[in-house]
Amino acid sequence: MHLRKAVLLLASFAAYLITLFPAAAAEPVRVLATGVFATTLQSSAALFEAASGYKIEVSIANAGEVAARVVAGEGADLVMTSSASVKTLAQQNALNSNEVVIGKMRLGVAVRSGAALPDLTSTEAFRTLLGSAATVAYIDPNGGGTSGPFFEKMFGFLGVADAVHAKAVLCKTGSEIVRAVAEGRAAIGMTQASEIIGAGGIAFAGYLPDALNLTTVYAASIATRAKNPKGASAFLEFMAGQTGSDHLRRAGWDIDR
Repeated sequence: MHLRKAVLLLASFAAYLITLFPAAAAEPVRVLATGVFATTLQSSAALFEAASGYKIEVSIANAGEVAARVVAGEGADLVMTSSASVKTLAQQNALNSNEVVIGKMRLGVAVRSGAALPDLTSTEAFRTLLGSAATVAYIDPNGGGTSGPFFEKMFGFLGVADAVHAKAVLCKTGSEIVRAVAEGRAAIGMTQASEIIGAGGIAFAGYLPDALNLTTVYAASIATRAKNPKGASAFLEFMAGQTGSDHLRRAGWDIDR
């Protein structure tokens, strides 16, 4: 008899949770994001799922691919990418216009675990590093990523374009850059700092010198075709709140709030 009552109580409680989170029971929250968010989303999504009952499904791509997939009508509830891209997609009526700024990200340098950390304190020191490194991994400037074209302009400015091109390891994503360094295929890798910090097999050497760095503002918005806008809104509020912001800071983000 006691067992039967316990089962009935559990069933009643489960039914009660479904009334609180009806969307969670029926539809996952589909998040389409750029690689800069990947590490933080893994840990934050797990906490949000446990607290809310929603299921988060994350898909990662570079900025160009995210935009193309949204415009093509790919099913997504929440899109997280650069603020500039969010604004463009909102103008195309693919995203809601009320974006939420997540934070700012700078570029950093990765070296293999155990390697000596390079000097990143000045423009001249960084120029010397680019010249002396045996191989350099960075985003393919023609691959749709945010940092690739920026690095190309920087190499020209520093007068090292030909030297870097001769030993470049071009990658599509930041995670590919990290793997190239960890596996020894590249002596250094340069990408968004959050894609480096905490990754296995490598060490975060630091941010690029301030005079050379690129600070990108990232934001998020709910897709106009979202199937679960309520869940997307709840997860976005979580990411922009205290817990989400703390996770972002630990991954190298600059958070103003």
